[in-house]
Amino acid sequence: MPGWRSPEAMLRSGPPVPVAAAIIVEAGRVLVTRRGPGRGMAGLWEFPGGKLEPGETPQASIVRELAEELAIEAEAGEVLAESVHVGAGGAIRLIAVAVRRLSDRLVLSEHDAYLWATADDLHALPLAPADVPVAAAIGAMIDACAARLPPAKSAL
Repeated sequence: MPGWRSPEAMLRSGPPVPVAAAIIVEAGRVLVTRRGPGRGMAGLWEFPGGKLEPGETPQASIVRELAEELAIEAEAGEVLAESVHVGAGGAIRLIAVAVRRLSDRLVLSEHDAYLWATADDLHALPLAPADVPVAAAIGAMIDACAARLPPAKSAL
């Protein structure tokens, strides 16, 4: 098959690109967004996030990406899960980070829809391939996720 490369060959071509994904759980549901028209994998659902900038931690990346893509102010906690996905464009390492929203505002710019999904919804949605193993792990942890966030700051 012309242009086909095995997953092993793609991994040999360089390290996977690190991508942070926000796991925002509220009332037993997790935020997922649908990739908008004209973007790669348009119509597939994903945990919002994006590529880490050089020298950036997953936590700093996810706070920046949420502000840029969804106008969400957020605080990032610990890494909950990771997966490596090898696709036609190369390999990515998806790093799922527990996130607390600090604002109610949510504005779609690169996505065309959002959903507060239950664990069952995650299994039924057409997810981006890299998000599938993370969704399985998060679905199992959805109720415990909030306990892994940093303590809320008190308003004085």
